[in-house]
Amino acid sequence: MVIKMTNKFKTNLPLIGIGLICLLLIALFAASRVFGNLRIGENGRTNQNEAVISITSGVHSASDAANFLSGYGWEVREEPSSVKSVQIPDEFTTVYHEYNQLQKAQGFDLTDYRSKTAAMYTFRILNHDSHSNGVFANVLVYDGEVIAGDVVSYALDGFLTGLDGKLTGETRTR
Repeated sequence: MVIKMTNKFKTNLPLIGIGLICLLLIALFAASRVFGNLRIGENGRTNQNEAVISITSGVHSASDAANFLSGYGWEVREEPSSVKSVQIPDEFTTVYHEYNQLQKAQGFDLTDYRSKTAAMYTFRILNHDSHSNGVFANVLVYDGEVIAGDVVSYALDGFLTGLDGKLTGETRTR
């Protein structure tokens, strides 16, 4: 039995190749939309020069905020300790200016959110090295996008850090 290839099949090969290339481009575009808002870090905690993934957009629920924190290596309960509305002030006080400096250091900036109301999700961190029962993570979300976040201990020797949890001399709360 001899199978003869027709011209019809031969002329469709370039079209099939073009179709596959188009599908590949669509898949790459979709992946860039999903992973386009990633922050990179290392050791389960993100910093500007390190290597871990946290998606900053698409945060519409407490569960989404908990998943966001897991990108920094934090283990939290899916249910937050609290959820509140926070009004970002139009004029920044010294305290808010310093807080925004912390946010800028980790790739956020509250300047564009002045006079806006954000949701603040607060979670107890279950795997922090110190103050294991009194360390919390706050995630501020506006219109589905994380706009700020911090890790805080309200203990007497407490602290306030970026989401990576690293202490600097300027982030002690007392």
